[in-house]
This record gives sequence, structure tokens and C-alpha cells, in this order.
Amino acid sequence: MIDSQVNRNDAHASFRRIRKRRLVFLTAASCCLLICAACGIPSPDDRTLPPRIALITPAGTGELAEAIRLGAEAAAKESGAELMTVEAYPSDGNVYTPSIPDSVGSQIQLKQAHADRRTLSRSAREQAQVEAAALALKQGASALLVDPLSETALSDIIQEAQATNSDGAIVPVIVLNDEFPVKGITSVISMDNVEAGRQAGRAMAELLEGRGHVALLGPDPLNSGLIHREQGVMEVLEQYPDIQVEPKSVCNTRDGCWQASKQLLDQQQVDGFIALQEPASLGAADELNRRKSADKIRIVGFGSEQQQLEQLQEGVFEHLIVQNGYSAGYLGLNQAVARLNNQQVQARVLLETKLVSTDNMFWMDNQKLLFPFVQ
Repeated sequence: MIDSQVNRNDAHASFRRIRKRRLVFLTAASCCLLICAACGIPSPDDRTLPPRIALITPAGTGELAEAIRLGAEAAAKESGAELMTVEAYPSDGNVYTPSIPDSVGSQIQLKQAHADRRTLSRSAREQAQVEAAALALKQGASALLVDPLSETALSDIIQEAQATNSDGAIVPVIVLNDEFPVKGITSVISMDNVEAGRQAGRAMAELLEGRGHVALLGPDPLNSGLIHREQGVMEVLEQYPDIQVEPKSVCNTRDGCWQASKQLLDQQQVDGFIALQEPASLGAADELNRRKSADKIRIVGFGSEQQQLEQLQEGVFEHLIVQNGYSAGYLGLNQAVARLNNQQVQARVLLETKLVSTDNMFWMDNQKLLFPFVQ
């Protein structure tokens, strides 16, 4: 009986000693945390998460979107940022499918929560892009890189970004490849569209030896970038009194531009097409191939899609004006990171464009421009 009481007393004493040591340890740990906080030293559980930056590209932009993604991915790896890549496709049921995720990107399943949220002022593709940006923000994106489909889509994306931050913080919106007069843009990464238009105009004037009928295909009175391209083309062609510019044809899809090309060729003489965007280039090529007159009518186009490059080699296109999509993604992500770190960013960054033909498309510098995914 005495031994049992002694054992219980020893157990209580041991428990009191353990509890006392535990209290001392917790007190010391608390003091350390307070000292760290007072001195600005981060605690082990106060690790800073990498910034999450979302890349929102329009559906169906192919190789250009891939080049932009690769550039943004390279910059994200260098800066330690997390890249979320989203390519939104509208379809039946309003389900939007993102691009295939990679080691840096994060897959996002995009669905429209309420069908009645669709507004009549947006096309299905514009709606998909706005929804993609909104969901990326809900997933924690602290900055957006956007290749906008239109001024309407960009305005709505900026509104989504501003509404997300009720605490007053600003979500940077970096615009790639296009220039739109929309308030709230942090930075624009794009080609000099006026100079690119001049390049196209000079190339066509040289091909026609200063004489002939030229049709502009694919201008858009609502797209400031295409307006500037058209301006650059006209600045050059107006210097050639023997070049007549036919009434321009507004179109923005491959099929629509094919129909416009067909109508132009049915009604009047055309010696050359200047196609101001990728769908216009491919639409004009489709009609020339149908008529078997690709060797008679010259095309100077914009873009570097795989089909365009193949038809450049085949002689359907004489020249393509190519921009550096890889640099757009790379510089855009770096601009976003700089803004998140409260560093100064450039309001506008101009990208180099090159006039590519069968004579120079296999030069080393142009290979890097045309095929960034094999670098």
C-alpha cells in the first residue's frame, strides 16, 4: 500500500516536471516569435508564396498563343512566379476548356456558373475570355496577362480585376499584342503597327514595281491595332501614283475573308492583296488556290501560323509580317512581376517585326522568331 502511494506521488511529480518544462518551452517559443516579429524576421510559417500570374489567350490563336505561353513560362521560371495558362473556348453548354497544363502552369476547368449571366453585347468568344479572367482571379491570380479579343472584352476583364480587390490593391493587367484605348491597363506589349503597315506597303509596292491594283483585306474600324496597320500601309502606297488601292474589305474570319476575296476578284482587277491579319491572309490564299492563280496575284500578310508558313514556302504568300510572340509573353510576365514588387514598369513596350520571305525564312534569327518552341 505504501509502495503504491509512493509510485503515485512519483508519477505526479514527474508529470509536474514535464508540464513545467513544456510551459517554459512554449514561453520561450512565444518570446522568439515576438522578437522575430518586432525585428521584421519572418517566422518559419510566414513563407511568402510565389505570385500567381494568369495568361489569358483567345481561343484559336494557335502558334502565336503557344509562343506567348513559352515566353511567359521562361520568365516565370526565372522569377519564381507561378504561371496559370488559360485558353478559353466557348462551346455548347458554355463549357470553356483551358490549354494543356505544363510543369509551370496550373489547369483551370472553366464553366459558366449561371447561363443567364451572358450579355448580348459580347460574342461567345469574348464572353469565354472574360469568364476565364474572372475565374483566374477567383483562383488567386495576382496579375493578368491578356491577349484581348476586343476592346469590349478587355474593358470587362479590367472591371473584373478591379472588382476583385476590395482591399484597395490593384491587380495589374498587362495587354499583349493589341492596343485599345481602355483605362486601367498597366502596360501594353505590342508591335509598332504603323511601322508594320509601312513594311507591308513597301513590300507590295516593290513586288508590283510601283504599278497595279491593291486590295486591303481584313481591316477593322473597331480595332486600333489594325487601324494603325492600315494607316502605315496607306502612308507608303500613297507615294505611288500608279498604284490604285481598291475599296477595303472588312472581315475577321477565314471564311468571311475568303468570300470577300472571291467577290473582289469577281468584280474588279486585283494584282495584290495586303491582308492585315491571319484570317484575312488564309482566306485570300484559299481563293487564289481555288482559282489556281496563286502565281499571278501577290499576297503580303501578317502572322506566322503553320499553314501560313507552309504556303509561304509554296509561293502562295510573297511575304509575311511576323511579330515575336515569345518576347511578348516573356516581357509581359516580367512587367507583371515588377509591378507586383512595386517597381516601375513601362506603359508601352514595342516588339520588333520582320518581313519574312522564302529568301530569309531559314536564317537563324528568323528561325528563332518563327519557331520559338524548338529553341
